[in-house]
Amino acid sequence: MKTSDIVNLDKLNEDIESIKKILYLDSPDLWIDFSDKIECNNFDEMVLFFAIKYNYSSIIKHAVENNLIDLDSPSRNKTFSSIRDHLISIANKNNNTEISNYLMGINEDVEIEYSSEECPNSEIKEENNSYIPESLCPNCNSNVFNTGYTVSEEITYKFSKESNKAIPTSNKILDSVSCSNCGTTLKGASPSSLESLCTVQNCVSCNLDLTTTGIVDKVRMIYDKESNGFINSNTSYHCSNCDKELSTYQIEYFNL
Repeated sequence: MKTSDIVNLDKLNEDIESIKKILYLDSPDLWIDFSDKIECNNFDEMVLFFAIKYNYSSIIKHAVENNLIDLDSPSRNKTFSSIRDHLISIANKNNNTEISNYLMGINEDVEIEYSSEECPNSEIKEENNSYIPESLCPNCNSNVFNTGYTVSEEITYKFSKESNKAIPTSNKILDSVSCSNCGTTLKGASPSSLESLCTVQNCVSCNLDLTTTGIVDKVRMIYDKESNGFINSNTSYHCSNCDKELSTYQIEYFNL
């Protein structure tokens, strides 16, 4: 990993480790995802999102000055036309004028260089940045949206004198769904419920539309010896109906 002269390597590593600690306490899944990206030198939109959220400008400058990200490529948050616009919005939301001015003032015509050699699984990890719904089979523990699931169709036949054979007169999709990998029936799942999971706005647990049910933010407080009191450590976001924590992609999609 090369480092720009304007970013101190020790400071950069210190800030990265600080974010890792915050994410570890907040969500182990986010911590793993963030750590994997850093290990592969993948300073993508998600990494910079948390860098701005927790006010670590060294990470932003390192990624930009070393051409590790194309700020003018489309944002995964469809509300914004580019990653740059998304990050500037996050900076403004967190009252971070330094990062906001930096992102608005840098040269937009930057040649981007990417190296897949530093991370053999970079293509797989980049694919994982996109929203993928999840419904696990209780038997083989595979995500049926990756391995596939099977639905059954009920068809009613009647004999036709005109054609002298039995012909279908009606058909309907049954609610039963089974895992294509092992054949196990998915209890509580139906074609409609699995289809609803394909929408990023829906909760991955109860399937309800988060824009209707609402989102709850939970603040984790830690004890600070210097102030002799509890201070805000980090915030997590949950479905207000079932308390399921939102995924990284949903957090970015809703610009939280």
